[in-house]
Amino acid sequence: MKPRSFTCACSAQRSLADIVSEDARAAAVFENFGLDFCCLGRRTVEEAAAAHGAPVTEVLAALDALGAPAPDDALPSECDQLDGLTRYIVLRHHHFVRDASPAIAGLLEKLVTRHGERHPELAAVRRTFDELRDELLTHMLKEENVLFPFIDDLARASRDGSRPPRGPFGTILNPVRMMETDHALAGELLARLQSLTNGYRAPDDGCTTYRMCYQELARFERDLHRHVHLENHVLFPRAVELESRMS
Repeated sequence: MKPRSFTCACSAQRSLADIVSEDARAAAVFENFGLDFCCLGRRTVEEAAAAHGAPVTEVLAALDALGAPAPDDALPSECDQLDGLTRYIVLRHHHFVRDASPAIAGLLEKLVTRHGERHPELAAVRRTFDELRDELLTHMLKEENVLFPFIDDLARASRDGSRPPRGPFGTILNPVRMMETDHALAGELLARLQSLTNGYRAPDDGCTTYRMCYQELARFERDLHRHVHLENHVLFPRAVELESRMS
């Protein structure tokens, strides 16, 4: 398979979201340069690089170095259907949030107790993570109990050729906009965590628990970036388009 080339002006004008949708490995490249491909994924590579002070040629070269994607770098084929994609998001990302949050909260509690006097910022890290966790748990329930079931019904009706479902919220655009607002708040809380933790870098006097906690926070952020990207730039646009086509 011939490798693609990103080192050209047309690639600089592509959106971050489009590139990550094509090749999930690009997410790590954008994260390395500090470029937000989820909440701000509609910006072009050139716009995002300029806003963050990153050399666009270096970003494109790093993308080019990925080479051609392998089959495993794409979403599983079940995600071609919208109800398969909602199921994937719940099993892969919603479950991750629910599984990882208690462990991170426990580690932060230990850090505040043991190191809070020397590092008062830890209390703010704990408060911010608690706010992010609570926001996400509420957000995911709204998706799982209201929006995702409607999208699943829409997908099945499209396949069966039956009448589209009638949601309690009018057009699907209404709950989608609410979910995107929630995502923007989550992005703000992640940015606060980044700042408070110095990019998830433990201080020189940090113990093993300190380093482990910050590694888990970084992993939580990486997963949330992919989670939000899949919803904002893949699931929601496809669902909106399908509802419009079936109306």
